[in-house]
Amino acid sequence: MSESETIDIVVVGAGIIGVATAYYLQKNNPDKRILLLDRYLAAGQANTAMSAAAVRNMFASSTNQLLTDSTVKFIEHVQEELGFELLFEKCGYLWLLSEFQFNNESVQMWMKRMEKSGIHYKVYNKQQLKEMMPGLNVDFTGSEEAELMNLKEVDYGLFGGDCGVLDPTRYVEFYLDEFKKMSSVKPRFGVNVKSLILEANPKLDLPGEPFVWQDKNVTGVKTDKGEIRAECVVLATGAWANELLDPIGMDSKTKCKKRQLFVVHGEDNEGLKEILNAKGFNELGMCPFVILPSAGVYFRPQKQEHGFWIGCGDKLGRAYKYVQTDEDLIPESAYYENSMFPVLSTYFPAFASTRPINSWAGGYCYSPDAIPLVYYDCGVLVVNGASGSGIMKADAMGRIADALYRGEPETELFGGKKIPSETLTIKKRNVEVESVVI
Repeated sequence: MSESETIDIVVVGAGIIGVATAYYLQKNNPDKRILLLDRYLAAGQANTAMSAAAVRNMFASSTNQLLTDSTVKFIEHVQEELGFELLFEKCGYLWLLSEFQFNNESVQMWMKRMEKSGIHYKVYNKQQLKEMMPGLNVDFTGSEEAELMNLKEVDYGLFGGDCGVLDPTRYVEFYLDEFKKMSSVKPRFGVNVKSLILEANPKLDLPGEPFVWQDKNVTGVKTDKGEIRAECVVLATGAWANELLDPIGMDSKTKCKKRQLFVVHGEDNEGLKEILNAKGFNELGMCPFVILPSAGVYFRPQKQEHGFWIGCGDKLGRAYKYVQTDEDLIPESAYYENSMFPVLSTYFPAFASTRPINSWAGGYCYSPDAIPLVYYDCGVLVVNGASGSGIMKADAMGRIADALYRGEPETELFGGKKIPSETLTIKKRNVEVESVVI
């Protein structure tokens, strides 16, 4: 890379949202020279790779329903019709709920909104769940441990059959491969973007500009390999957005939280094999992605590995970070042992004799309303704030970012539904706040 060069569009961040955005920008702007950058040595190696890589359309917000339903359908299209293997398995999502939770106004409203949007779901009662998942403990009578931990008994299951899990690396590879087929500029990895270049518009070449009375635009990026000038800078940096936006005085409206995953294998555990191979939920003969009623603990089936990925969407007590740090990439074994394991093994006793064989950590980039942010202002196109749902919203977000760049008032999502392109912006935001966040 030379000390200074000029490009049409530079996309900073090659996670799933960055590669999807680069793909749609190149597809619909074939004459533009688009450069994809990432500080890691390959695409999708940061928080995309650290995610549970599960996808669902079961949201309460009609905005999120639209973004995710179209994206999940596109994922299915890529695998089934385009023949690109994503290891997408429609195992479903299963929320285990107590009677109080199920009858709560927010859950009832959630179901009504899904019905209105055509999001398919099914309700199972306690007896049905016990028959389908014999390893599930639905009776905490006399359990001092359950009482001490404030655990709620399972009375219902809310199941979404169009949801599932996939391989995040393969999903990134799909967009990256398609982007490279169209692009005349090779993506660059191992390049650290240090800052955005903010300049007066027009430049007067006065010492100290830009001044407060001048119009200003982002005109490129400074990297550890030199400057890159561009008419548009796309920021798909997720939990690191504040590092680049704060110095130029733009508020990303986001902050991050650490999230962790722990891997348990069950080849030699009959109880875990019974849970993994639960029948009746899907055509795959495997258990769904399961969210427990208490403490935010969940697990994802991993049939190829004969095991589970176990995580927790902890809320109060887990600090928000303004910028993600290296510390957020280090899993905490004591957190699993002391916080997650007691809850998990109470609901599913078969986990009591197991311990993790692997673990990793990453960060969620949260927006205030748990709806993504996609806005184009002063030369910078920001695509972030997916609130832990980047993989299941990336296709829609990439399409919307491209439409904003081209000045299109509406964005057509996969499947034909449309959304006003400014819906996810800051200045003209028009979204329905999300209440179902894991």
